[in-house]
Amino acid sequence: MSAAVAALGLSLFAPLAVADEPSSEGGGAPRVVVEKNGQSTRLVTENKFSVNVKLAPKPSKACQATITTRSEQRDTLAHVEGTVETADCAACSGDYTIVVRIRDASGEVKTLEFPGSWQRADGEPVKVTADYPIGDNVDLLGVRSKGLHCICADAPAAGDATQRD
Repeated sequence: MSAAVAALGLSLFAPLAVADEPSSEGGGAPRVVVEKNGQSTRLVTENKFSVNVKLAPKPSKACQATITTRSEQRDTLAHVEGTVETADCAACSGDYTIVVRIRDASGEVKTLEFPGSWQRADGEPVKVTADYPIGDNVDLLGVRSKGLHCICADAPAAGDATQRD
């Protein structure tokens, strides 16, 4: 009986084994692979296809901002007032770093950095004010900003010449 079952099984899979041969049409006909391992037979169908995907460019939300600062020493603090301005978009936010240079009592010049951030919902300039600790017996040499970043809440117009990548 097992020989009859084996013969029946082979007669069922025989047409599939013929389908394993390459198609004379050279087209997209599926390829069938028959793998025999002892008493088990595995059938795998393969189709080749290609997909082209076009992605729309992501609109940049970066904007161009400027910050102006004014500072003064108040004993052990550097008092800094600043204004952040951007014409790219009304609602935006960002971050920056305030760099403070001091000279200590031994005459050594040191640099201190303080992170800051800002946000606005309208087109008005943003006023930022902060007191940064600089220590005892030091002289404030200067204050500047660096690493100013700006992100619009809505992407600037596509034709805006001030848009940054």
